[in-house]
Amino acid sequence: METHAQELHKLPGIGWKHYFFEFFMLFLAVFCGFLAENAREHVVERNRANEYAQNLCDELKKDTATLNHLIAYTHTLTGKLDTLSTLANEKSPGTSNGRLYWYSNFAAKLEQFSSGSSTIEQLKSSGNLRIMKTNVAQKITGYDKLIKLLANDYALSRAEYETMNQLRLKIFDFVFAIKFHPWPGQRITADSIFKLNPPLLKDDPKLMKEFANWVTWSALNYRGEAYVWLEPLNKSATELIALQQKEYHLENE
Repeated sequence: METHAQELHKLPGIGWKHYFFEFFMLFLAVFCGFLAENAREHVVERNRANEYAQNLCDELKKDTATLNHLIAYTHTLTGKLDTLSTLANEKSPGTSNGRLYWYSNFAAKLEQFSSGSSTIEQLKSSGNLRIMKTNVAQKITGYDKLIKLLANDYALSRAEYETMNQLRLKIFDFVFAIKFHPWPGQRITADSIFKLNPPLLKDDPKLMKEFANWVTWSALNYRGEAYVWLEPLNKSATELIALQQKEYHLENE
């Protein structure tokens, strides 16, 4: 019996090499599974990053279109405000109130930029900014920072805008002003308004001077916003579009 037991103990396949081989095969299976899962996650994240990049490019193209419009509009608006300030400051005998009314309407025609990009917020809130390529993520962060700084500047200048228009409503009769506004479909020309001489609500030179000063300040502020914020934002958005098209091989439509 003892001899039989010793022979069983010496059967092949149950020595330390056998156990090591089983351990190695188990380790190899787990390791290969880990590599496969890691590769799968990498593919999923890469596809997701491509999708984010495409969506962001589409949104940024709309942002650049809006910014180009606002930069041109600001240039036109500030020119109108300069004229209004000059008329209000140095009203010559031949200047009709109709001319003042016409240009006073531009004091309320403020347009501000608001980004249409929801993808940036999605990237930030989901923590998926990490899956974007480093240079792209840095550019996105920079663009987002400029948007927030511009929004802060808008908030700071809101009080001055309201002060200017409160003075405007003290000087100009809104009932007349609304009639002179060129609504869509109406055939109202500046020259036709210039020939009119409607009464001012309050013809006070001191009040008019204060209004003119605020108009001058607003024109300078709008120019500053275009130069300091709108143009850099437009440049940043354009560069971000080009960078994503290059890094993610997106079509340039």
